[in-house]
Order: sequence, then C-alpha cells, then structure tokens
Amino acid sequence: MRRRHPATATPSTTGAWSCRRGNVSGIVSEPTEVPIFQGSVSLWMGWRSLAASGFIGLFGVGVLIAGLFQAPGFARTAMVVVGGAAFGANAILLPYLIVSIRCLRYTITNRLIEREKGVFLKRVDALDLARVKDVELTQSVVQRMLKIGTIEVYSSDQSDPTMRIEDIPNPRPVYEQLRNSVIALSQRRGIISMDR
Repeated sequence: MRRRHPATATPSTTGAWSCRRGNVSGIVSEPTEVPIFQGSVSLWMGWRSLAASGFIGLFGVGVLIAGLFQAPGFARTAMVVVGGAAFGANAILLPYLIVSIRCLRYTITNRLIEREKGVFLKRVDALDLARVKDVELTQSVVQRMLKIGTIEVYSSDQSDPTMRIEDIPNPRPVYEQLRNSVIALSQRRGIISMDR
C-alpha cells in the first residue's frame, strides 16, 4: 500500500493560510520569467512615412515661399494657402508619426511576447511562447548596417498566427534567446516543433 503525504495547512507570511503537500515527485515547477528584450522599435521602421512627411513639409515651404515672393494676385493667395496647409499638416503629421512609432513597444521574456501599441488608445496583446512553432530573423543589407532586424514568430494562435517584431535594435541576441526559450519550453512539455 502506498503512503500518501497528507496536506498540511500552514499560515503564510501574509497571514493567509496555504495548503501544501509533502515532497510530491513528478511536478515540474515553471521557470521564473527572465526578460530578453524590453523597449520600442527603431525609428527606421517608419522611414517611408517620415520621408513622405518631410517631402510634404518641403513642398509646403517651397510653395509658400514662391507664393509670397513671385506670384501675383490670386495665384499668390492660392499658393500661400496651399503651401501653408501642406506645412501645417506636416507640422502635425511628423510628431504624430514619431510618437506612434515610439509607442510600439515589446516586452519579450522566456515565457511570453507582449506587444503594446497605440497613441490615444493603448492596445496590449500577448503571445505565450508555448504556442510558438518557429522563430526567424530577417535582415536586409541596410538593416545590418543600421544594426536592426525583424523577428518573425510563427505560432498556433488562431487570431494572429504570425507576429512580426519589426526593426528592433541589436536583434541577433534577442532572436537566439527567444529561440532557445521556445526550444526549452517545447522540450519541457515533450513537444519538439522547431528545426535547429
């Protein structure tokens, strides 16, 4: 006959009672959460939008100057209005673009990936690494020169099966630690789904 370890109730340091069993074998404790990466993406992520915004701003200044100094009559008024509107729109658009890129933040640990985005309305979603099937790192020549990269995470999540972590700084160590964490979780649960 097997002997069972009786549950014992003991007071904890907070004053609440906790139940614990004696030495129970076969229970694997989950590892503590270890941070891998925490921060925002590089501003290079929005270089196309920032370049377009800069072009609109320069266009607005050019039209405004041409309207003030060279155009006569009604053309002058129209050019000043168009140039001023383009410059004003750029003055609002450029800071918004920078803030929106900076508000895209990632927290990656050995247990989950959390993505936070939004300027006026924050949205936070998380992906448990136990659901991850594969991790890839891609870097173009320009990204390698700028020391940024994109990590693609493929998972069994039905709503978002591919999570792209775009243009994070110094991506290689993040990728390697993330890949190793996924492999360790898979081995702990007896599932090996990643190719090394």
